[in-house]
Amino acid sequence: SKASYGKIEPDPKLEFPDKLCFFRDEIEKLLVRYKPDVVVIEDSYARFGNIHTLKQLVKFAAVATEISARRKIKVETMTATQARKYCCGNQEGEFKKKEVFAYFVNKYGLHDWKFTTHNDITDAMGLHWGYREKKTAKEKGNKKKARREAT
Repeated sequence: SKASYGKIEPDPKLEFPDKLCFFRDEIEKLLVRYKPDVVVIEDSYARFGNIHTLKQLVKFAAVATEISARRKIKVETMTATQARKYCCGNQEGEFKKKEVFAYFVNKYGLHDWKFTTHNDITDAMGLHWGYREKKTAKEKGNKKKARREAT
């Protein structure tokens, strides 16, 4: 179900400010339910395409950032491209959106999922996975550096 993976879908008939309010309420519920230590938000950039959509996404990101900060939850941003460098295991070259989808479908047995309806969910999974893997790689690098400096 949508609730089991935290997908938020406001009624398309709502005015934009009401969608932001709905989103805020739903984010609040997810933060209370799952108690994360970090919220990773996809960073959008100017090459996104439709500037109107980009401006709306930035507003949703601001709402998620604000409510996370109020709850003292760390907020990180990274682009999908950055996340894909770290998620999905070892790979040659850069993973694309469909490859990330296939990776998570196979890893978690989500064989009833369809790319057209579930790729945004696997993108979010890739973002989280990429953040955690990047953090782990950085920590390992810092430990190696500390050991070198101690000798």
